[in-house]
Amino acid sequence: MKGKSAERTGAAVSATMRKRRKTILVVGAGISGLAAARALVDRGFEVIVLEARGRLGGRCWTKNRIDMGAHWIHGTEGNPVTTLARTLGVETLFVGGDSSYTGGWEHLAMYVPGGRTLTSEEKLKCLLLGDEAREALDDLRRTRTSEGAPDITVRQALSQWLDQKQLLPHERAWLQWHVALFARDDCAAGDQALSFTWWDDGYEVYGYGDSTFVKGYSSLIAKMAKGLDIRLKHVVREIRYSGDRRVELITSHGKFRADKVVVTLPLGVLKNGAVSFDPPLPADKVDAIERLGMGHLAKVIVRYGAPFWPRDQYVFGYLRVILAGFPTMVVNLWKSHRVPALVMLVGGDDGYEVEHWPKERVEHWVRTVLVDMFGASAARPASIERTAWSSDPFSRGSYSYLRLGARPELIDTLAAPIGDRVMFAGEATFRGHWAAAHGALVSGLREAARISGDSTLLPPRNFVENRRWREMTMRASRVLNALSGELDAAELERRVGILAESEVFANLATPELRPLATMFRTAHFSEGAVLCEEGGPANEVLVVVEGEFKVLLQGQEIRRLQRGNVFGEYGLFGHGKRTATVVSVGNGEALTLDYQRFRRFLLAFPEASLALLKVAVQRLLVREHDGFQSTKENASP
Repeated sequence: MKGKSAERTGAAVSATMRKRRKTILVVGAGISGLAAARALVDRGFEVIVLEARGRLGGRCWTKNRIDMGAHWIHGTEGNPVTTLARTLGVETLFVGGDSSYTGGWEHLAMYVPGGRTLTSEEKLKCLLLGDEAREALDDLRRTRTSEGAPDITVRQALSQWLDQKQLLPHERAWLQWHVALFARDDCAAGDQALSFTWWDDGYEVYGYGDSTFVKGYSSLIAKMAKGLDIRLKHVVREIRYSGDRRVELITSHGKFRADKVVVTLPLGVLKNGAVSFDPPLPADKVDAIERLGMGHLAKVIVRYGAPFWPRDQYVFGYLRVILAGFPTMVVNLWKSHRVPALVMLVGGDDGYEVEHWPKERVEHWVRTVLVDMFGASAARPASIERTAWSSDPFSRGSYSYLRLGARPELIDTLAAPIGDRVMFAGEATFRGHWAAAHGALVSGLREAARISGDSTLLPPRNFVENRRWREMTMRASRVLNALSGELDAAELERRVGILAESEVFANLATPELRPLATMFRTAHFSEGAVLCEEGGPANEVLVVVEGEFKVLLQGQEIRRLQRGNVFGEYGLFGHGKRTATVVSVGNGEALTLDYQRFRRFLLAFPEASLALLKVAVQRLLVREHDGFQSTKENASP
């Protein structure tokens, strides 16, 4: 009896183990599919990966030591791709940079036709012009959002700013370079397609500086794939999930059945309808697929026997009066990988066109770029190769973006599972990191966690910034650095002393007062001059240096302003209108700072924002407690 009981118990345990060993199919051996498969296999699931191509990696593909698809780890520290690379022992190389410029704007060499590089002064003006445009666009976006205005494209928004701006021809060339850099070659879309309101909404970034893989992204893919059951050249035609509790996939090599399926098809393939679903996908998922954008980024790889260009320059910026169809950046792979090759990047519709040009046109195009940058003596390349992601039937584009008519919530809709059998992963399904390899990686882990019930699969959330905030602070830093060299030491110390006497800025530490002081401009006023008028537009903050100014409320003098007194700061937080009139009593001098630059300072120094907020709240509390008399005494225009 005892033996039979043990036998029955063993059989029951064996049956339970068989029952628990679920079979999972993963469609796609890109970074998201491999991440899901690896995690599930490690947790006891039986997993088969079906890959249409004859190679691994999907849009992560290293060919002859050059990454044809994903290239950088954007934001090295805290990035889950960095963590995975370290865990698997895959060698990476830190190349620096920030969220705006590959390799970092301070290290960027900017070329114009004729082989000339911009001087340091020209380069700074170019960069600050781009920052000014982005600041103006951010202001416009905040205004339109608060008013509930409908979405428009980035191009339409930019035209509104340009209508009010007088730019010289070379400045327009600089500006179009900045716009093409972020809208066309970073987002793979173009300003005519990119959603002005939502294009970067909630996009998270990791630590400063990018890295690359010493042996290319494929070195990471190979480690991730080790030991997995991967069936190459298995093209999935149909995914059936009706009827019983299992799924069935129809492929070029027959049928596969499993308990669940993880679909990592690129957005471009879903749009193309090359894989059918039975029953059809839910209407909201179909809508998300249609409305989200699939972008294009062409890489033109120009190889040589040896570099003829400056070997230690990592990235070359390329500025033309007519930039359409030409790259904004040329990357020097000799600097990072000791490969004698230049990579020219072109995104959006231009990238699509470049990938479809005849060979002769590409050769002429490459020659034009090389001569423009390095002169007529530029060597002829040993070979020219280009990517073809837009025509690849298993990608149909490079990566996703938020186009006009799309909102970020659609990414979550695309990611949502259908019941408990059909899961979706891939870069276009990850809300915080779409269009990125790390987004694809985490999306695969997300679905593995959903299937296994093991939430520890998800990488820990670091305290990360979103892209919009990072770029605002970077622009603020550039302005501060640019302005810091414009003042002599004596004038800087004078301004710091004045600000230190003010009730608004006295709580700031000297290291914060110094950059703030560089941002002010000096203004002189004669007797009777009106500095601001009640009900008029509020667009700057002022600090009294010399003289005396009277504050008028409804025509009645309520206060006198003297050295160190600050006025005009309320307009930064309020409705943009002056609450009082200020008139100069005799000759006077003041420091003035426009709200745009003031906002940049506050972004760069959050503690200063808190100090200013504290003063403002204290004033308001005094007003509320003491009534109109206190209002008269503390009124600030």
